[in-house]
Amino acid sequence: MGWAEKAWDAFRDVLRLQDKVESLSKNVELHQAKIETLNIEVAQLKIAVAILLSQAGIKDIPKLPFSPPSLPGS
Repeated sequence: MGWAEKAWDAFRDVLRLQDKVESLSKNVELHQAKIETLNIEVAQLKIAVAILLSQAGIKDIPKLPFSPPSLPGS
């Protein structure tokens, strides 16, 4: 196999990898949008629970029996 064939093979591999990276990037963006939507919904649920508990006369919100997972990088 000559140098020209090796160069074309490498170029083809780069193009394939670029397509895969673009596809993964689109998937990450979709998942990020879903996560942001879920975060908003959880915040709304927390507010609703706090309002309902305050209307029921419960001042201190009970603590969860578990600790939430730590964020990556923290």
